[in-house]
Amino acid sequence: KGGSTFAAAALLPHTVGVLTDLDGAASDRALATLRAELQRREALVAAGGGRDISDLADPPARLVVVVDELRALVEDSPDRLADLVRLATQGRSLGIHLILATQRPSGVVNAQLRANVNLRLCLRVLDPSDSTEVIGVADAATLPQDPGGAVVETGAGPQRFQVAWLPGSGAQELVAVAKGAAQRLR
Repeated sequence: KGGSTFAAAALLPHTVGVLTDLDGAASDRALATLRAELQRREALVAAGGGRDISDLADPPARLVVVVDELRALVEDSPDRLADLVRLATQGRSLGIHLILATQRPSGVVNAQLRANVNLRLCLRVLDPSDSTEVIGVADAATLPQDPGGAVVETGAGPQRFQVAWLPGSGAQELVAVAKGAAQRLR
């Protein structure tokens, strides 16, 4: 959708960049950079004699990679799924975390990716198979139509919960709130 969903996130103080489906080359460069960062962090941990970055005296900052519409990313270039699986497999212990979102998980969220993503959340869906694809059960298809209902799976069995919902809030307002919170933490 050309990045309209997350355009406001570029204004957040810790956002490095926002890539869109309009620039596949930039996405490829970003994934190459993330592969290199994985290797750099592996070398740091090995040199420090630790098992993960938390064992380091001066660990690198944590990175959070958000992919909205995973299906579009993978359909544009199927090789990208292998990069994401590697990030999911090795990244957690190296301080690189993934947030992957898609409306249609079937055929994109494969067993290898599912096995390496230890927290999976599914909002209300119409098709029970979409829920099963993400959290292993059809529960998200039975959620009420009220906004904010979700089911989370962390390995301990699916749990229903209510996520925050701010009616009428736009992205700019949410960015302003996040910026304010970041400034108070300094």
